[in-house]
Amino acid sequence: MKISIICFCCLLHFVGLAQPTIFQKGDRVAFVGNSITNNGEFHHNIFQYYVTRFPEKPVTFFNCGISGDVTGGILSRMDDDILVHKPTHVVLMIGMNDVKRSLYGPKPTTDTDTLTQRREAIRVYKANLDSLVRVFSGRNIKVILQKPTIYDQTARLKTATNLGVNDALKQCADYTEELARKYRLPIVDYWTILNAINTDLQKKDPTATIIGPDRVHPASAGHLIMAYQFLTSMQSPGYVSRILIDRDRGNAQQTGQNCVVLSVKKDEKSLRFVVKENALPFATVENQKQALALVPFTRELNREELAVTNLPAGAYQVLIDTTVVDTLTAEQLKKGINLAEYSHSPQYKQALSVRAILADLWRNEANLRTIKWVEIGHLKECKNREDLQAVKAFLTARYAQKYQTASNSTYYQTQFDKYLLLKPLEETYKKALDELREKAYRAAVPVAHQYTLIKLPSTDKQHLTK
Repeated sequence: MKISIICFCCLLHFVGLAQPTIFQKGDRVAFVGNSITNNGEFHHNIFQYYVTRFPEKPVTFFNCGISGDVTGGILSRMDDDILVHKPTHVVLMIGMNDVKRSLYGPKPTTDTDTLTQRREAIRVYKANLDSLVRVFSGRNIKVILQKPTIYDQTARLKTATNLGVNDALKQCADYTEELARKYRLPIVDYWTILNAINTDLQKKDPTATIIGPDRVHPASAGHLIMAYQFLTSMQSPGYVSRILIDRDRGNAQQTGQNCVVLSVKKDEKSLRFVVKENALPFATVENQKQALALVPFTRELNREELAVTNLPAGAYQVLIDTTVVDTLTAEQLKKGINLAEYSHSPQYKQALSVRAILADLWRNEANLRTIKWVEIGHLKECKNREDLQAVKAFLTARYAQKYQTASNSTYYQTQFDKYLLLKPLEETYKKALDELREKAYRAAVPVAHQYTLIKLPSTDKQHLTK
């Protein structure tokens, strides 16, 4: 694999190791928005970062996204879908549906009525967004504003484009920034970074997009970029740990950050030391890899650094416990390597096991959001919601009246059918969320590892990683 070399002598300060994080132990964080929030990948990534980086300081995230939602919809579901969680923080992103994409088409228009409706949509958005901030702030809930993501109106895709939607979202983004200044709130700018990346991608390939084929919903790589933007905007710590070992010093003289060096032993052919880190690296999966090439996520947020000085010249096989991690020269080890780039290390494998638990949590969360989506958007007029057969009859009639002839009729039918299956299990899913959250935090507690550096005969230098 490719090694990332870090020059420790050039590091005059250590990014993020001492600074506080935006969320503290016991915080309850509600992510509020539309389908992009409901999908949840970006805040799932943020939660994964918090679980693995601060396993002893648990926080709780709540998915309060509703597909198709607008600012007015958030105001109307405030009590039973957001405030019910008693959040300490609300992280708010909205706008994609507020701009009313149906008012836009593949060509510019001069139609007065259409232009008036577009302006009115933005006016309502601004008024409602201000109201939302005042409602949350009035309840002593800390608000973090997020500029909306982009609509890809430039990629050459099969999906027809609604020209002008992204410009309208820029107006929403600018107003979000205005509100942040007005109320002195933290803000995360997704619009600018996604637009810049998309523009750059399409210079090389006009069909490329960081957004999905529907032009609206970011792909998994886009969601990791969003998480990167959130975490860096909130000045989140970039270091997992820094393990600094000097072969010529004893145990008490070793240094490290966010870790403890427990023992060091050496002889002519090897160096062994035991280290317990306070955090795990951030583990990524295949569909996120594009993001790692587009933003410096690893360099700025996922640094698990190991440096060993005063080693005799030569090549060394590096093991963590019984796992061979790499073969490196004394000079490479002196400069330092980023262990977070080694997906086969015991720490990375532990981080992957945490992610697997979180993936189970997110599946249960998705079921609960389906239940909420149907109840908030389709069952307000149902008089007997406690009777599942009555609900089934109501949804059958609603589908026939409103959606049967729609182009996306299958989607509504699927969601209504899922609701009838999921609703009886609602309390089971809620309980599972609590249990899986606790399980993930337990699984994220780091353990001590033994590092072994074995000096190789000079003829083994050809085995160095290229």
